Amino acid sequence: MTDAIPLLARQPIFDGNMQVVAYELLCRNSDLKFITSTDGDAASSQVLLNAFTELSIEQVVGKHKAYVNFTRTLLDSPPPFNRQKLVIEVLEGQQIDASMLHSLKQLREQGYTIALDDFELNEESESLVAYADIIKLDVLSLSPEQLQYHINYLKPFGITLIAEKVETYEMFEQCKALGFDLFQGYFLAKPRVITGRKISENKQSVLQLLSALHDPNVPLEKTERMIARDTLLSFKLLRLVNSAAFGLHRDVESLRQAIMLLGLNKLKNWVNLLALSNLSGKPHELSIAALTRARMCEMISTRLNERGRPDSYFTVGLLSTLDAFLDTPLEELLRNLSLSEALNQAMLTHSGPEGLVLQVVQAHEQGHWQDIDWNRLEELGLTSESLAEIYVDALHWVAETMNSLGIAPSEK
Repeated sequence: MTDAIPLLARQPIFDGNMQVVAYELLCRNSDLKFITSTDGDAASSQVLLNAFTELSIEQVVGKHKAYVNFTRTLLDSPPPFNRQKLVIEVLEGQQIDASMLHSLKQLREQGYTIALDDFELNEESESLVAYADIIKLDVLSLSPEQLQYHINYLKPFGITLIAEKVETYEMFEQCKALGFDLFQGYFLAKPRVITGRKISENKQSVLQLLSALHDPNVPLEKTERMIARDTLLSFKLLRLVNSAAFGLHRDVESLRQAIMLLGLNKLKNWVNLLALSNLSGKPHELSIAALTRARMCEMISTRLNERGRPDSYFTVGLLSTLDAFLDTPLEELLRNLSLSEALNQAMLTHSGPEGLVLQVVQAHEQGHWQDIDWNRLEELGLTSESLAEIYVDALHWVAETMNSLGIAPSEK
């Protein structure tokens, strides 16, 4: 590669059934890590688009479309990318004049899809509506009455409406009721608040399995029997172990063989993932996000040569998503697992080496690169360039692994 990959993260955009239809790409040039997010051009768009001359966009978004922020310069001279994959997202706060409207008209005529970001209807912005295929409304900055007014005004134009900054499942349901078509935000990583109802039976059985798996006093034979009792779980585990993701040079035909070859700790992590991914009512994307987090934690620990095993970092990354899978506060769930106090605190307070790595990965997921202690990481030997490479490698590995697992959106 001639240029370093920029710091890059993706945020899913969902339909009303919680299926991913696209990703918005968040970006920061690797040498601009201390620049604040208000610095606009310097921090994102051109850098990201330059990167895709070096990096296939499919490596980051797969079969989905990519929403990319376009500054004024890019609107005037768009790069030659696949128009079927790209959604041009017009950043808010740019001067709206005849020149901009002409650029949007040309882009529409060339077959590009146009989205307006953080749209707020006023005398000036009204002129943009005729050129938009998609409009994003910030549900945190507009009141319910303002949202309804915008929806009533925009719906007759046949425009796809996206609710952005949807932070909770309750907000997701409210936005569905208001009439939004698509939804974006970090609600996926949050537990769904269920009042007056006990944890469901299938979630309870998953929690019991995880409790037994992580109890050091449970004999190996009992662990093996518990896994074997779930036929689908055993089948998927053996299929995974025999896949390219593990690179074993022999066929594994039994759980005992898998335990002997991989070690119990590594196998536990995969049983954790498979058990969680089998939960009904949870979107496919949550399993992808959990596995990406776990893989990044593992890869970073290997780069840093941190004390402890890489699989303990994988465990912390994976189990830090338990609250989203089981709709129960993480602290309460961890009380049911026999993890070490160090691993518990890594997830709850980001303490210790595993906690540092988890904090880095969680900040990276949301594009909050300013929250990362870059000086500390560089002292440990991890640069922003290597973190960017780890992320892209993790996405590729997760896509291959999920395919090996046979976990696909259609199963959800």
